[in-house]
Amino acid sequence: MEVNTNLSAISMGGIAPQKPLAPAARTAAAPDPFASSSALESAVRDIPASRPEAVARARELAADPNYPPPGALRQISSLLASHLISDGE
Repeated sequence: MEVNTNLSAISMGGIAPQKPLAPAARTAAAPDPFASSSALESAVRDIPASRPEAVARARELAADPNYPPPGALRQISSLLASHLISDGE
């Protein structure tokens, strides 16, 4: 038995082998894919480290002796205590 490894010499029922397509040429006016990322980076750099209105609100809450409300503290402490008890068993 003879095996022919030259596939171009074998007839495929009248179908001629096709050449692979050449890669499409890049256009000169293709947009820079990193242009938007550099704009985003500069916008992030311009964000202030803190928001003055948020800092003012935090100072108000820290100065309030009733913040957080006692009910909220009780609920949080109960939740924490129940997790400590269940983890210890």
